[in-house]
Amino acid sequence: MIKTLKFLFLITTISALCWSCGGSSSENNSEEYTEEEIEDEQSMEEKIKENPAAAMKEAMKEMTKAVEESGMNKVEPVDFRVLKDLLPDEVAGIDKTKSEGEKSGAMGIKMSKAEAKYEGDDKKIDITITDMGFMSAGGLGGFMSAGWLMAEVDRESDTEYEKTTTINGYKGFEKYHFDNKRGEISVMVAERFLVQITGRNVSMDDLKDALDDIDLDELEDMKDEGIE
Repeated sequence: MIKTLKFLFLITTISALCWSCGGSSSENNSEEYTEEEIEDEQSMEEKIKENPAAAMKEAMKEMTKAVEESGMNKVEPVDFRVLKDLLPDEVAGIDKTKSEGEKSGAMGIKMSKAEAKYEGDDKKIDITITDMGFMSAGGLGGFMSAGWLMAEVDRESDTEYEKTTTINGYKGFEKYHFDNKRGEISVMVAERFLVQITGRNVSMDDLKDALDDIDLDELEDMKDEGIE
């Protein structure tokens, strides 16, 4: 089975390709990569300089192969329709005006998500529930989509604050701008389901109330769904 570190290396390589087209490469860290992985990275950097398009194609092919060999792709995400059913009809006193969902996949990576929009008076709240599927393995979900899952944050100024926290037993993140009343609150449930709530012209209490209206226990109960 391929190492999670090797998989992260492939993801990082693809990200670098997206930003390449000139620019210096980062230094290799022998404490993070094996000698073989460092050689692979150096070889890929040379290919990026010579032919970025061909290097991207090769990196994508290698990543697909890595996912297949790892076995981490053997997680079928929960049907987005099930996730949509968890989105309440009303939050913080405002009605749901739109909801949608989708399942997507690429390079053997499968995810599903459901979204809802709530609008009333001048308040606006958006809720997204994403089943990270296999991406939850080894912390990859945090690496790819929510940096706060990989770190501790606690920062405050006269105009805003952000911090990592624990919400209903789950690791969470809060961020709020006092001047324009914009904020967000997120939690990762069962190391698989990422719940994200953002709002405009709302208080942080409004966002927390919206989170309370989502049945996180039901998400927890689905943690083993689709795992082969």
